[in-house]
Amino acid sequence: MDSSALPYLQAAVAAFPSGSRFLATGAARVLSPFVDASYRQSSVDVVVRGELVHIPKRIHFVRLREANLRTQPTFWPLIQCLCARSTDGYERQAALQDILPLNEPWSIPFVVLLAGEYVVEIIDDMAGSLSMLDRDAYTDFVRENRGLMSLLRSKATSYWNRYYRTSHPDRSNYPGLVFLHRLESWAS
Repeated sequence: MDSSALPYLQAAVAAFPSGSRFLATGAARVLSPFVDASYRQSSVDVVVRGELVHIPKRIHFVRLREANLRTQPTFWPLIQCLCARSTDGYERQAALQDILPLNEPWSIPFVVLLAGEYVVEIIDDMAGSLSMLDRDAYTDFVRENRGLMSLLRSKATSYWNRYYRTSHPDRSNYPGLVFLHRLESWAS
C-alpha cells in the first residue's frame, strides 16, 4: 500500500468505534484510490457509546463520482459514512441518502455533523427525514455530545444569518435548526 495513503487510512478507521474496525478498514481501503492524499486531514472528536472517535472534517475525493466502486455489501454503509465527509456537496448529499435509514450508533455522527453545514439542500433532506430516525439512538448520541450539539447549533445559526435569513426569515424554521432542535428536544 502507498505510504502516502496512510494518514487517510488512519483517519478513516479512527472515525468508527473499535468494534467496527474491520469494516472501517475495508471501507477505507475501497475508497483509498480516490482520496487526494495531499488534502490536509483534520477531525472532529465525537463520543459514540462512550468511545471517542475522530470524524474527518472533510475528505477530498478525486473522480469518485465516475468510479464503479466494487465492494462487499458489508462495507457499503461505512463507505457512505466516509463519503458524507466529502468536500463535494453533491457527494455528501448522495451519501446522506444511504446513511439516514441506518440508525446505527457509528453512523449517527456522520448524519448529525451535516446539520452544522451551509448546504441547505442537504439539511432540508435531514429535516424531512426526522420521522425515520431512531429516537433512542439519536437521544443517546445527543446526551454524549452536548458540547458538539452546542457548536453545531452555533454554526447552523451563523449560516442561517449569513446565507438564509432572507429565504427563512423565522430562524426557528431554518432546517438545520429544526433538525438540531428536534434531536435536543428528544434528549431533554
